[in-house]
Amino acid sequence: MNDDLEALLDVPGALLLTVLDQTHDCIMVLSIDGKIQFVNRQGALAMDLAAPSEIIGEAYLTRWPAENTLDVAGALSEARDGRLGRFTAPKSGSGGSLTWWDVRLSPVCDRTGSITHLVSIARDLTSEIMERKRAEAISLEMRHRLKNAMTVAGGIVMLSARGSPEAKAFATEVVSRLSQLGSVQASLMDPAADKSLPQVVRLLAVAYGSGANLAFGNLPDVQLSDTSMQALSLCYGELATNSLKYGALKNGGQIYVDGAALAGFVQLSWSEDTDLGDGRAGGQGLVLIDRLITTAGGSFQRAVSTGKMIVTVKLPIM
Repeated sequence: MNDDLEALLDVPGALLLTVLDQTHDCIMVLSIDGKIQFVNRQGALAMDLAAPSEIIGEAYLTRWPAENTLDVAGALSEARDGRLGRFTAPKSGSGGSLTWWDVRLSPVCDRTGSITHLVSIARDLTSEIMERKRAEAISLEMRHRLKNAMTVAGGIVMLSARGSPEAKAFATEVVSRLSQLGSVQASLMDPAADKSLPQVVRLLAVAYGSGANLAFGNLPDVQLSDTSMQALSLCYGELATNSLKYGALKNGGQIYVDGAALAGFVQLSWSEDTDLGDGRAGGQGLVLIDRLITTAGGSFQRAVSTGKMIVTVKLPIM
């Protein structure tokens, strides 16, 4: 061992204190009754303290907003009982700024196994929370724009059919399809929406084609992440678009959608009666879908034989 390192290790706690002061987490050591006995330097800076000594002896519970008292007290109780306690709470910073913290409380035991102290490790979540809120705002704006676009498109279709009674039924059907597509896509882009896999797959498929062309087998009721669900919706949207242009939905053939839950994944198959051949050179749609499914942690396979095309998609279950 290096002599300098040996000398450092001979100084009680010197190496540990140096390491604790370099972390960006806020680390506190508490007494069993919840009094603060130590805070690292970065933690003191995060709390706008001139020095860690300013809060030594204070009650840990009072360092958090009153509305989070029950969560903090519960986490303290868990740690006192030898378990991991956890809570998420905001704190007001300098200038009225708000920071968010993910906090874990754990027991510290002596050599006999008795709990002597508690340790609080708080990780700053502010950037993640702000990014999440920004994404939610963008999603809300996208849903609003999508709804407006579908409404405008439907209005144009109905205006075009005005004065032509023979076109009115067709225009009404087109507007209904646009409305269905808008509802499905808005739901998929809404993080708070209930995304039942059977419901979403049926809505996606029916929005693109007549129910007479579609048959459904087993669709397992599983939960997928937003990323996976959006990739799946784009995948089925591309398949339905191609079918409307070249395949079963254009020519009156049959599409069969089936699925199964397999070892942490959901496997969905789209089986279509079609003479559609291999993907055209330079075609970007299915290449993009393959990348999106892969990015979501899944896989995409397309097999074509005489009169039949089968697409198999696998995505991880939450």
